[in-house]
Formats: sequence, C-alpha cells, structure tokens
Amino acid sequence: MLRRPVTRRGAEAGLTLIEVLVSMIILSIITTGLITVWMNLQRGADFAVAANNSRATARDAISRISSELRAAQPTALPTPQPTETAMPVGQPPITLAGTNEVKFSSAYNIQDADDDGTGVTAIRKTWMYLDTTGASVQKTLYLKRDMDGDGNFDGAGDRTIVLAQNVVNPSISDPLNGTSPGTTYTPLFRYAYRASPTDPITWTDNASGTLDLSTIVAIRARVISDANIARTPTYIDVTTTVRLRNASAD
Repeated sequence: MLRRPVTRRGAEAGLTLIEVLVSMIILSIITTGLITVWMNLQRGADFAVAANNSRATARDAISRISSELRAAQPTALPTPQPTETAMPVGQPPITLAGTNEVKFSSAYNIQDADDDGTGVTAIRKTWMYLDTTGASVQKTLYLKRDMDGDGNFDGAGDRTIVLAQNVVNPSISDPLNGTSPGTTYTPLFRYAYRASPTDPITWTDNASGTLDLSTIVAIRARVISDANIARTPTYIDVTTTVRLRNASAD
C-alpha cells in the first residue's frame, strides 16, 4: 500500500495567519498601554507646570501689590497736623477703593523719588485693577501709572504692567465676605477702616462705593489664579494684608 508523502515544515517556514493576528493583537495591547501611560504622565506634568505657574504668578502679583500699596502717600501733607483726637485734613493716599480696583498716589520706583521712596515731586497716580471684561472667567490684573501727569493712564509715556493673568476672583464665591451668606465673588481688595482713632476697625470691599477714603488704614489683597478652573489642579489662592504706612488713622 502506497503512503502519501508528508511535507514537514523546515526552519525557513513562515508564520501562519493566526500567529500573525495573535502577534498583532499582543503588540496593539502593549502599544496602547504604553501610549496611555505616556499620556497620563504628560497630563500630570502639564498640571504640575500649570500649578507652579499659577502659584508663581499669584505670589509675584501679591508681592508687587504689597510694595505698591506700602508706598502709597498723599500728594500733600495734611493740615492741620494730626493729634491723638483729631483726624488730619488733606488728600488721603487712596483716591479710589473698589472691589477689583484701587487708585492711589505713589513715588514707588520713580527716579526722582527721595532715598526713602517718597518725594512730592516724584508722586504719580497709580491704578491697579482687574479687567473684568470679556466672556472668559480668567481675567487680567494690571498696574498703570500716570507718568506724564496728565491725569489719565493711557498717554504715550504712561506705564502699563501685567501683574497677573488667569485671575478668577469674580467667579469664586466668598462666604465670609459681607453679611451671610457672603458674596458670589471674591473681592480682590478689602479695606480696613475706622471713622475715628477710638472706633473699632471694620472691613469692607466697598462694593457700595460709600466708604470714606480718608478712614482707610489697611488693605487686604487676595489673588485667586487658575489657568483652567474646569480641571485639576485647583486654583491658587494667595492673600496679604498691607498696613498703609502713610494712612491718617492709627
């Protein structure tokens, strides 16, 4: 009886279709896993960078705000000079006090200022404000200085500095601001004041605009920064309180 010859696979034989498919599936699983791990690492790195940038921005802004407000001074010495029972008469250092803006007179970083950072001839009007226009929840905090003394802040010689971007104070509620239940926003500036040296200190964000500017003795600045409030990391919140060294009340 004749037998049908059997063909044996040698060392040079190729892979079968099933082996190729199995290999491709395994390779796809490994590749997908590696890509997922890489994307997660990249996302984590992006979040870390965003958090560090927000933190640095908020701290730098607070530092500059603090330095500027400490240098606030009246444009002329009060008359008569203050006593223990009387408030001085004259222009206060702060000329506008708002929830998201403050205007004041200062010789800070002015070339003609005296060694102690003062000097009537070097005083310039300064404006720090949060630009709340636009649909984006992230706002920009500016500092403007009237360098040419024409009374406005948009002249050719005037100075404009971006203090911070991605500021989200207007969209973050503050349950401790004002009366219960607080406010739907967090004020960038709050003001400590008292009507006379014997009155207790009271805090307000002056949303009503009725505060007597000559009674302000300190300002609390709070910058909340977040590049993307819809995702982690959470926002960066930095606060400082500045005692106005040239304030008229103790």
